[in-house]
Amino acid sequence: MKTLYTLDAAKAVDGQLIGENASFTDVTMDSRKVTKGSLFVAIKGEKVDGHSFIGDVFNKGAAAVICDHIPEGAEGCFIVVENTVKALQDLARYYRSLLKVKVVGITGSVGKTSTKEIIYSVLSQKFKAQKTLGNYNNEIGLPLTILSIEEDTEVEVLEMGISDFGEMHLLSSIAQPDICVITNIGQSHLEALGTRDGILKAKSEIFDFMNPDGAIFLNGDDDKLETVKEVKGIVAVKYGFNE
Repeated sequence: MKTLYTLDAAKAVDGQLIGENASFTDVTMDSRKVTKGSLFVAIKGEKVDGHSFIGDVFNKGAAAVICDHIPEGAEGCFIVVENTVKALQDLARYYRSLLKVKVVGITGSVGKTSTKEIIYSVLSQKFKAQKTLGNYNNEIGLPLTILSIEEDTEVEVLEMGISDFGEMHLLSSIAQPDICVITNIGQSHLEALGTRDGILKAKSEIFDFMNPDGAIFLNGDDDKLETVKEVKGIVAVKYGFNE
């Protein structure tokens, strides 16, 4: 990633900088992946609290830590925030704003990963391209993916997955896609989204923060997506086997 500084990062995440301004060259929430110059984000999981590894990551050469409190006896550069997950998202949103990269956002009930791989395979023939690694497509994975974008990347192909209303709105605000692709509207997550119309509504939040001069590609064979003719003045391009 492009080199960032903790002073700028603290402002971006509305946090308090404790310690000297320091530069960092990658961001991780996995203490095992910390190397010299890393920014470690201490996130409390269901079973593990990242704050318990703060001493270890500094021993590994971490440049700084984002945390919601400083453990007793810990020394180093800290950005203290109320919510470390939100801070990770805010930092990714800030980093996205610094990049000239074009972002392709892909969502849908099924086929997201295959579609991501196909689009990346084509675009990488002409452009310096990166893509979502593995299934890093949710409220934590997507910010980490964006924060891994190299400064000279021309196109980023992002997989964006959700299970409830409002989640895609958040992801769209971070990714700010230039091109939106929706594969289909199936029956996944009906327990939260209720109906396929609810799924369509939730997936359509991908358009909330897209480039107003961008493009939209929808599966025209899908009966729900077929009804979407345009969004915010952008005429949707349909693909599929049906004429």
